[in-house]
Amino acid sequence: MPLDYTPSNVCLSDALTSDTDGNLRMQPYTVPRLVFDEVAPSGADGKMYATIIPPGVLLIDQPGSWINSTPLDHMVLIRVTRGPREWVTSNPNAIQFRDKWTWRINGDPDIPITTTLFNGQAGSAVDLGTNSTAEPNPGRMWAWWDVVSADELLGPVAPGQRLNVRYRSYVWTPPPWSDNANNSSPQHSAAANWARLQMIALPKVEIPGEGDW
Repeated sequence: MPLDYTPSNVCLSDALTSDTDGNLRMQPYTVPRLVFDEVAPSGADGKMYATIIPPGVLLIDQPGSWINSTPLDHMVLIRVTRGPREWVTSNPNAIQFRDKWTWRINGDPDIPITTTLFNGQAGSAVDLGTNSTAEPNPGRMWAWWDVVSADELLGPVAPGQRLNVRYRSYVWTPPPWSDNANNSSPQHSAAANWARLQMIALPKVEIPGEGDW
């Protein structure tokens, strides 16, 4: 297994090494560092149809992993950045995005399904009533949601262990669904654009007399 640190030829702390001139140097794994960074585009943006059974339409499915090839335990900060989302809903229907990530050390994480617990949601519903013949009044809602990020601290990941993460984003139309929305002129669409999955490794370095940090 390739190592991301330099073995020393003298007795030193795990956090230190020396160069060819004998000067002390910090090991590169003793500082927080980005170890995974991937942007995943949405694969199903566009026109939206009735999808009343969750989880709905799969938009993004992004796995990620990192092997701790250092001699130190690490905590790992998972950062999920959701791209700008936009959708159009016709009276009296609703559209909702949901996403979730799962993780496991030295194993495959569960498939992230948003039918029960989930990490984030965004969406809207519009209800402008009906006319005298019980047909939905004309009306549409255009909505936008800006870029947002969410973090979760995972671990510890011991030397030699692999952290596996999987992220998914879905969109669905919470019931009830009206087929004659917008006075029988429906318009529905949804776009998640992209999501970014990052892993930031945080080493647990022992400082004499002060414990771990």
